[in-house]
Amino acid sequence: MGYDKPDVSIVIPVYNSSGCLSELVRQLTTTLEHLGNSYEVILVEDASPDNSWAVITELVPHYPHVSAIRLMRNVGQARATLCGLAHARGGIVVTMDDDLQHRPNQLPKLLEALDTRPDIDCVFGVFKRKRHSAYRNLGSRVIRRLNSHGSGLPADTDYSSFRAMRREVAAAILAHNTQNPVISYLIFSVTSHTMAISVEHDDRYSGLSNYTLGKQLRLALDNITNVSMLPLRAVSVMGFGACFLSLILVCVVMIRYFYHQITVPGWTTVIILISFFSGTILLSLGIIGEYLVRVLREVRGSPTYLVRERIGIDKTGIEDVAINQRRVSSQWVTP
Repeated sequence: MGYDKPDVSIVIPVYNSSGCLSELVRQLTTTLEHLGNSYEVILVEDASPDNSWAVITELVPHYPHVSAIRLMRNVGQARATLCGLAHARGGIVVTMDDDLQHRPNQLPKLLEALDTRPDIDCVFGVFKRKRHSAYRNLGSRVIRRLNSHGSGLPADTDYSSFRAMRREVAAAILAHNTQNPVISYLIFSVTSHTMAISVEHDDRYSGLSNYTLGKQLRLALDNITNVSMLPLRAVSVMGFGACFLSLILVCVVMIRYFYHQITVPGWTTVIILISFFSGTILLSLGIIGEYLVRVLREVRGSPTYLVRERIGIDKTGIEDVAINQRRVSSQWVTP
């Protein structure tokens, strides 16, 4: 690929999607060729356990505008997306999933919205009807509500991983120093000029979704603890409530004591208090510990991701973005 900057960069994290990639690239290139804009497609293979990288190495030589990056270990969708953003050169940067649920033929809607609204920095493609299982849709709604409370965003704020942003927004996201990026919230933190438009949502082209209910809950915890103090504040409220209930209990016990209604003094009260406060203390320590672990990860300065190899990307002048945007040592990168 040359040094001329394309109009549009498409960043796609890849994980367990060997059966989708050929059709994904075909549909993407067809859509982008019809638009007439110069473009690049960057596939970031996130140490997938299937043969996704083998499929990618066969695809790239046949598509001159497609390049690929292979990571040394699995780092998750958000970090893999950051890697793609760091290598993207387009004036508009699009992120999307690899399973064809984000339909390539819906991409022009996002680009048109940015083109017609110069005051908008980022456009999210949201779905009229999600083609997920009922339990996952329910879980997504609950988690979205928790995320909204945790981040301070309105509950009706629409966003997704299918988004088109201007180059300045992508650069601002990369400037954040975090080991646990939540890209949608990073976007909201750098600009208030966003909008959402409706797009079609397809069934997964092949294979099974990588997002189990457990992973969704873990992602929700990551989102809340990364962008908000809500859990710590909740612990403070619980502590205040525990003190208030304890005061009431003391009053009740004192009244019964003075009226000689306590037949076995102390035993019941002690058991209740020990059980209640032990649970509250352990819960509080767990939440505080979660924050401490995240702080430790941040101050260690570990790289956000490590690149094993690249295909179709000019290495000259390109840096891997690690914590504090430091260069990853060349010993980690295979030419």
